[in-house]
Amino acid sequence: MLLRIMLLVSILALAGGCETMENMQTCNEFEQNSKSYNKLIRWNELEKAEAVFPPEQLREEFKGKVKAAKGVKVADFRIKSLECLPQQGEATVVIDIDYYREPSITLRTVEDVQKWKYELVGVGDRRWLLQTLPPDFK
Repeated sequence: MLLRIMLLVSILALAGGCETMENMQTCNEFEQNSKSYNKLIRWNELEKAEAVFPPEQLREEFKGKVKAAKGVKVADFRIKSLECLPQQGEATVVIDIDYYREPSITLRTVEDVQKWKYELVGVGDRRWLLQTLPPDFK
């Protein structure tokens, strides 16, 4: 009887551990995607981001925001918060972006709240997709 209880506890612990490992992997994937996207913002390469990060239904609107950001130079960005909820397939990043719009040298800051979803993009293939548009750089 004691052996059966110990076996049951071991099986439950392993199952819980696998779920935890899967959640950690999902959050690691999110952090990598988020970092890649924010680096593209930092280096003024939003055109590259539009092909990878937004879902198909946001691509045209995203492209319009990219065009509106022409002439914007990003000086720096700071991550204020990052939250990954792998069971819900959702994540949020809040960053401050310091930028200027040429020919001005006035440095401005805009807060960008990025919403992400872990979505099915093919047969058995899931990916983190950005659900929000780039901020308005005024």
